[in-house]
Amino acid sequence: MFGALNDIRAADIVTAFNALFGFLGIYFVFSDLQLSALFLFVSVIMDGIDGAISRIELSLLGEDLDSLADMISFGVLPSLMLIAISDSWIYYSIGGLFLITGMIRLARFNILKIKDEFVGYPITASALFIGSLVYLEIANYIIAIVALVLSFFMISNLRYQKIRDKILLTFTGVVLISAFFIKDSAYIVAGLTLVYLVSPFPAEVSRWLERKKGERLLSRLG
Repeated sequence: MFGALNDIRAADIVTAFNALFGFLGIYFVFSDLQLSALFLFVSVIMDGIDGAISRIELSLLGEDLDSLADMISFGVLPSLMLIAISDSWIYYSIGGLFLITGMIRLARFNILKIKDEFVGYPITASALFIGSLVYLEIANYIIAIVALVLSFFMISNLRYQKIRDKILLTFTGVVLISAFFIKDSAYIVAGLTLVYLVSPFPAEVSRWLERKKGERLLSRLG
């Protein structure tokens, strides 16, 4: 009778919790931003766990289900946070832009199906960056500027390596959990997402220099 349940795997259950915690974050976004940000942190942890499980046990629903959950937790929730921090059309506009570019980022990810890297800054990292700044009660205009920059980075052609290192992933998870008890831990979260944001630039600069070198050689030969 409930045939779809036959396709559910362990990773899908964790994905459902990702969406559920994102939904709870949305519920609290206009009444308790701090709690809303903590729910976003939990959604990030769930997203990491379901990714680890899915590498062990494949699911028919996994990819699409994960994107739907990510849209709730890392698209809608941070966009509403931007609206909640200020009653201004500028923040409303940036929130809408973040939502749309995040949606495009997720759709693009499903189409490209690249294994070892992301094209464009991941929506999960973008949401985590915004959530950590909101949690730390950083100045509203800084959060808005960061969200605006992230919106364009998500739909860029910059290549981001998928993080597989278990030590780094475990460290990130521990820091996220510690943020529940030590608020300043969120500074580490923000720092990690910032480092990841700029990580493609050394390679991009190197490629640009190589291109310029090649162009100079061609011009001399010509």
